[in-house]
Amino acid sequence: MPRLLVVVPFLVALGACAPQLPDPQSAGAQIYQVRCATCHQLYAPTSMTTAMWEMQVARMQEEMLRRAVNPLTEQERYLVLSYLKAHAADATPAAEKSPGAS
Repeated sequence: MPRLLVVVPFLVALGACAPQLPDPQSAGAQIYQVRCATCHQLYAPTSMTTAMWEMQVARMQEEMLRRAVNPLTEQERYLVLSYLKAHAADATPAAEKSPGAS
């Protein structure tokens, strides 16, 4: 019982440190949460540029293989990378992408 009193607050605090992801219901966000958070704390998509995310995802694929963890499938990789790049530090806001936006 005393361990539980220590572990539960720690887990709550750890969860509070996780970034609030934009568009959390998207397929890319969900895969990012499920596949990446199993090994490390998630990074906010805005914490890196699109080029940095491309390098990071490629590096993580290699790391997964090295650790004998199933790497992302091509579809998972595409969805995660598309999601991260859409919300990256240098991403163009959606309002500026749409035609007819002023």
